[in-house]
Amino acid sequence: MAERERRVISLVGGGGKTTTMYALAEIFREEGKKVIVTTSTHLQAPPEEIRAWDIEEVRSLWKSDQIAVIGTDCESNKNLAAGDQAAVNQMENKKSVKKMRMPDGSFLQEVLQEAEVVLIEADGAKHLPCKVPIEKEPVIIPECTDVIAVVGMDALGKPLEEVCFRKDLAVQFLNTSYKHLMAEEDIAKILSSVQGARKGVEDRKYCVVLNKCDDEIRKERAEKIRSLLKEKSIENVMITSCENRQNELKKYFW
Repeated sequence: MAERERRVISLVGGGGKTTTMYALAEIFREEGKKVIVTTSTHLQAPPEEIRAWDIEEVRSLWKSDQIAVIGTDCESNKNLAAGDQAAVNQMENKKSVKKMRMPDGSFLQEVLQEAEVVLIEADGAKHLPCKVPIEKEPVIIPECTDVIAVVGMDALGKPLEEVCFRKDLAVQFLNTSYKHLMAEEDIAKILSSVQGARKGVEDRKYCVVLNKCDDEIRKERAEKIRSLLKEKSIENVMITSCENRQNELKKYFW
């Protein structure tokens, strides 16, 4: 497929990246696109029925109108399969959540030649609503065409130390304290800065998802953030909740 026809979309930030990524995968699948889901960092392993280990399995999933999820098992998964007791104990403590990492480079390049949409979880936040990245984050591959920054509106009104991943960096970046209650201006600053969620975006298309807006108060506060971002020339801002996620995400791509 020609470079201009393929979309490689990296999701960064916190507050629902994985949920947003799979929602987008379903939207594109319904449009008849050949969709890949993967990671450049770490991602919870999917159900085996949608996981592919080589290009033939990818093609088979596409042929049956499914998405294909690709990635290499993390070492703890391999040790678990081999019966390593320490790995078994560790996985039991983590409720047996298996992780995968970026696929082998040659496999990824094969997929990039044939996929129409590639969705990449390119950041980690330990399930917290927002984050400020360290130097090596996020992991955006050169082929990336779009970056979507996700933040959870459940961060608002709560102490920074409870809701920000990389809290030490967040304190420095926002020039505040660990006990500071997160406000709309803080979220807007993180989302608009090249030291924040726009890190590594460069000239790629940039979009913001204000997630978890499941009540009117959060929606109103998200609208304020949208206005603050518009002042910084960030126009592509979606306000999503459980009930409207699919429709809002479609607005960005269609």
